[in-house]
Amino acid sequence: MPTNEKTTHFGRAGEYFAMSELLLRGWNVAVPVVDVGDDVFVINDDDKTTWRVQVKSARAKLAASTGAASARFNLSRAQLRRIEDPELFFMLMVRDGARWRFLVVPRERMLEIHQRYVNTPWVGPGRRPISSDDAKTDKLGFDVVIDAGDAYGWNTSLTEFLDAWPPELPVLGGRSVRGGKLR
Repeated sequence: MPTNEKTTHFGRAGEYFAMSELLLRGWNVAVPVVDVGDDVFVINDDDKTTWRVQVKSARAKLAASTGAASARFNLSRAQLRRIEDPELFFMLMVRDGARWRFLVVPRERMLEIHQRYVNTPWVGPGRRPISSDDAKTDKLGFDVVIDAGDAYGWNTSLTEFLDAWPPELPVLGGRSVRGGKLR
């Protein structure tokens, strides 16, 4: 990271990129004046469907041996467990060289992936994963590895979420997506 770059600037850059992508998809974007856990609210102006989005940004670190990119995110255990209306999406932004890659994961799927990871018999190395219910801290580390078109985290394929949008966040307002590009 350049010495003149501040982590707050980097995090905000990821949030603005995420918001710009949501705007291009036709969603109205609202940012709370006071951030108490939700970074962005997205609203369908036609039917008022609303979702909460938690944006996390990380700089990719490249593995010299494989060329795969890894990124570490700190999630909130409480936020992961808490069911609220409107429901939450995690938008994980990975800065890979000169471009952003992203994963958009519904909270309930992220919780399911984490619970499966914690409940899998541990073979090491390192410490066994801690259940969200047993942890002494709210901070939950989530390491994501992106290798070409595949993504993995917590011993689970995340490829379905890599640079992809869930059905709950479709393109709105008559816009169309062709060849992966918004038109």
